[in-house]
Amino acid sequence: MHVEGNYREDGYATIRGLVPPEVAANLFKQLHMDLESAGKSFDTFARPQPLSRHPTVEISGHFYRPLTTFLWALTPTIANLTEADVLPSYDYFRIYRKDDICRVHSDRPSCEHSLSLTLAYSDDLPWPLEMGSERVDEERPCVEDFGDEPHSAVAMQPGDAVLYRGIDLRHGRTQPNPNRWSAHLFLFWVERHGEFAQHAFDEQRLRSELRRVANLDV
Repeated sequence: MHVEGNYREDGYATIRGLVPPEVAANLFKQLHMDLESAGKSFDTFARPQPLSRHPTVEISGHFYRPLTTFLWALTPTIANLTEADVLPSYDYFRIYRKDDICRVHSDRPSCEHSLSLTLAYSDDLPWPLEMGSERVDEERPCVEDFGDEPHSAVAMQPGDAVLYRGIDLRHGRTQPNPNRWSAHLFLFWVERHGEFAQHAFDEQRLRSELRRVANLDV
């Protein structure tokens, strides 16, 4: 594992080799196999959502325990990287399709410390995560680009991640995805004694997910 950047000063840092690429690839494959064994596919979980142009596959860690286990297991590493006493909030898996984007946005309080981990690209073409430079003081709605705000683009290989202050910095992917698909894992933590401590284990999202699943015929 190699850290590029100063997380405390800049609000984000690139973590090269956070997990071995073989682990990233096999987490993706295991999820695929488990869905198939349950008679489902990734397309079962494709839904429109405000951040992207096209329906994206999204699977919450609340309903696929290996993702939650992954989140919990990474907690000591994230505590070390952030130099903070953190507790897990939630995580989810997402697949973006070709030519899709992720609109520029900032996050809700459950995302005090955020991690975007690349799992796999269909065509081995890095799709950068872009980070803004200006601190925000509230959750911002999603927009198409950064406007006049200076921003940086971080290209990742499978197993690489960007650790960032999701509530403080706007972020997104404004360049269209060059792959047929790309698979990502997004993970979030809050500080145990911090302003957002009540969002640990994110019961609000769990209740929302339970209501959504109850209304799906899948």
